[in-house]
Amino acid sequence: MLTYAHARAEIEKLVETFARNERALHDAQEAQIENNFIRPLFRYLNWNVDNQGLARAQWEFVLQRTERRKRPDYELWLDGRRVLIMDAKKVKYEMHDPRWLNQVYSYAYSTQNDPPTRKTDFAILTDFQEFIVLDCTLLAGTPQAINNFRVLDWRYPDYVARFDELWELFERNHVLRASQTRDAGLWARYLVPKKVKANRVPPDKAFLAALDDVKTGWRVRLAKDMKKHNPALGGDVLTAAVQLWIDRLIFIKVLSDREIEDDYLAQMAEVVERDGLAENHFGWFAATRGIFQKLNQIYNGTIFAPRPELEAVNVSNKVVREIIGELLPENSPYNFASLPVEILGTIYERFLGRVVHATDKQVRIEDKPEVRKAGGVFYTPQYIVNYIVAQTVGKLLAECKTPADVAQLKILDPACGSGSFLIGAYDALIQWHENYYGDKTRWSQRDRDAAYYDADGRVRLTAKLKRQILVNNLFGVDIDAQAVEVTRLSLSLKALEDTRRAELYQEVDLFHQRVLPDLTQNIKCGNSLIGTDFIFTDADELRRVKPFDWRAEFPSVFKRDGFGDVIIAETRHVSSAGLGFDAVIGNPPWLMAGYYVGGEIEYLKHNYISAEGKFDLYYLFIEQATRLINANGQFGMIIPNKFFHTKAATKLREFLASKKLINLLIDFGDERVFSDATNYSAILIFDATQNDSFSFMRATTGLQISESHAIAFNRIGKEPWHFEDNSIQELFTKMEKLGNPLKEIVARFGTGVQSGADRILMLDKEAAIGLGLDENILRPILRGRDVRRYKPVLATKLLVFPYASNDDFDLYNEEVLRSLHPNVLAYLTQNKKKLADRIWFGKNATELSGEWYGMMYLDSAESFRSRHLLTPSLSNKSNFTLGNGTFFVTGTAGVTSIIPKNIAENISYLLSILNSNLLSFFATHHSPIFQGAYYKFSAPYLKQLPIRTIDFTDSADVARHDKLVALVERMLTLHQQRAAAQTETDQQIFQRQIDATDKMIDALVYELYGLTEEEIALVERQ
Repeated sequence: MLTYAHARAEIEKLVETFARNERALHDAQEAQIENNFIRPLFRYLNWNVDNQGLARAQWEFVLQRTERRKRPDYELWLDGRRVLIMDAKKVKYEMHDPRWLNQVYSYAYSTQNDPPTRKTDFAILTDFQEFIVLDCTLLAGTPQAINNFRVLDWRYPDYVARFDELWELFERNHVLRASQTRDAGLWARYLVPKKVKANRVPPDKAFLAALDDVKTGWRVRLAKDMKKHNPALGGDVLTAAVQLWIDRLIFIKVLSDREIEDDYLAQMAEVVERDGLAENHFGWFAATRGIFQKLNQIYNGTIFAPRPELEAVNVSNKVVREIIGELLPENSPYNFASLPVEILGTIYERFLGRVVHATDKQVRIEDKPEVRKAGGVFYTPQYIVNYIVAQTVGKLLAECKTPADVAQLKILDPACGSGSFLIGAYDALIQWHENYYGDKTRWSQRDRDAAYYDADGRVRLTAKLKRQILVNNLFGVDIDAQAVEVTRLSLSLKALEDTRRAELYQEVDLFHQRVLPDLTQNIKCGNSLIGTDFIFTDADELRRVKPFDWRAEFPSVFKRDGFGDVIIAETRHVSSAGLGFDAVIGNPPWLMAGYYVGGEIEYLKHNYISAEGKFDLYYLFIEQATRLINANGQFGMIIPNKFFHTKAATKLREFLASKKLINLLIDFGDERVFSDATNYSAILIFDATQNDSFSFMRATTGLQISESHAIAFNRIGKEPWHFEDNSIQELFTKMEKLGNPLKEIVARFGTGVQSGADRILMLDKEAAIGLGLDENILRPILRGRDVRRYKPVLATKLLVFPYASNDDFDLYNEEVLRSLHPNVLAYLTQNKKKLADRIWFGKNATELSGEWYGMMYLDSAESFRSRHLLTPSLSNKSNFTLGNGTFFVTGTAGVTSIIPKNIAENISYLLSILNSNLLSFFATHHSPIFQGAYYKFSAPYLKQLPIRTIDFTDSADVARHDKLVALVERMLTLHQQRAAAQTETDQQIFQRQIDATDKMIDALVYELYGLTEEEIALVERQ
């Protein structure tokens, strides 16, 4: 290990040597520059450039020079983390040439979606004479733009003149610490500026934009050009043809970047250029047909095979030339040698959510209807895929002793999308085989046909074995034909990882073997939920529904009679041994069944127990999986956690509980596994065996487990599920025995005014005055944020309410509005378009004339005149207060009103119970959690709160009642006084008393429910 002074002295000698020989070194070979100058430079900076004494996993300088020299020369690793990419050049090269910069930049930039251990932010380009460091977190619009990303641009004298910086930024131990903490070295100096944050676009988003930007993306350019030259084509054909072209071009680029094949993109560009094809003609396809035919002979019968969608479509030379040009290595910021197939899957998953919509006059790209309903496409994070695969496929592999055992496994994703789960399973299968052969001390000839040691001493599988794994083990179905194409493409690309060009062409030339298998019998387009017994009315419905016969489509999986003959509700919940898949995994659609129509809904309701009410499709995928797995089968999916509690999932909960199917349930609570999704997630794992209990875990994003305990099946059923540990569950049972459900002492739960046009109908007072709206047509209205614990309610919004009275809801007609309230009519008319899209609730909702504007139905005037309680419908804890009868309240997720029956207890007593720590603890444990740790305090979740009623023949009970009423009255007064306080000191004095009164209320409530000291501690720890 060299010291600062020793390293400086050695590097100074190195610089002097280069200076003396600079002219002669101009024409030196690259290897000479590396061995005599670049590697010594890093050796003096304490890097183990020869990897002496290091196991392969600890190598620091990883040489990856390849035959065609398309990859940077070195990856620099420290402590299992790839920290830098470096490429060496001859001295004679111009180092600012975009070609050389892009080669090293694109490789590093393409790692930006990788896990932290592989994500590489900086790349070095050097011939020792010059030393350039690039910030590769930034997206380069053009290769020329990469010059703007130079964070260092030194000449060799700078190694000495700026040695302090060189030592700080590149000394081995400094780099190790800086790369781990990112608060020092290159990371602290050059990744901090906010001004470039907007340009830090990761490869998946950048590549998706290149594919799918609505104005400049390859899809829209190809689609518009196809439509221009093929006017009769509809959206379906255009969607398919565009994707097939893009798939082919991407596949060719992957082959080139990984140096498996020649650069056929460049060859295509040369052919078009050489033949002088005019931009407005279509000759490029005929001119390059030979390339596609050659690739089809080498690879498989799906990607490059003749397809009617392509044969009948003309695309102009101009558009194809432009897209090929953007994909060429010298122009593209993406390098598929370092961009994993898994990331390509994330790109394609979003790409699949949109289609080409064509009319006679225009072409546009738009979301699929089901994607609009779901709020977008959400790709499953890789760590979720890995975990589910480990819990299912991993368990199966652990039982396998030989490759012959593994070959028997059948793994299915019934909603495969872009193939992420199947790729994860494929990866696990490959890893098992690599470990198996790596553990063997002696290899037979059969072993050598299956695996080999690469130049770095690592076990790799032959292309032949990887083909066999694909065909033997992996199966997928999707209703979307484009998704099926992408899954086949993704699996094919995964099979080509680490493929040796020499091995590939030996198989092709000697054995006439195609490199990839035909996956058409493994990955199929069809409806995983609807069988061929579905009665369809016409060909269009048949094409849309795509009925699917599992036995007929996968005969190797379902070999015996009996599959599907019995509905699972009657006699069994899994297939017979040996019949069905060994694992069913995936991320099923989270859509409501409204995606289906008419006869499909009836079919689903007839064939699935959980198809009841407003059911979601993932219920049925879970249920269907129990028919598809065999007696030893494993199931694992990520699904919304709302099935724990939503009414629509009652039958699903009952089904899972009665069959005792769950092995493991992981709840992510309010953590967003899918960053843009509004739903929250859970992982469900089960197999075909039955148990008395299952493991329940709470986890944060990244699968950090925060809570874990067993849940007995006798604790769950069709009612909403709760997963407290035994001590908490015992406390709740005790409370429920002592109390009556709130619904038994409440006359009604008010849902308030509900509107789909709040922005129009709810106004600030200043805005209403500015619009000249009449005060007698504006009513104060409370939102959730206006209701707080024990505090007086104060409305901050006014509701436009064009009714004559609150009692009978007589509606002003348009003539009356025009004469008495012309400004109101004018205001509603101006917003006609937005009001026309409002949501209507309630039987008494009546429209104003014109059938486009109006008000929502008020559930009852009683809600606002009887003494009642109010609570925000979403809250982080109990936040109940008294309503004063002068306000309307917002519905949905706004405010819930509670109107008690004519009970003996004072309403302030009820308020004290509901606001207590104890009832807040109960309520938050019996509600789903939403982002920000908010819980439901709406009617369905309030009805079961156990309220301890008073025995008015018991003097002690009456005394507790009266004391709680007095404390609540004091609390209400204190809050009024604090709100009126004009100094901070006064506010603190009142707050101190509020806190003290709160504690007294809690103590009395604990006493009412008979809590022990241990139970009180349990509540107050939460």
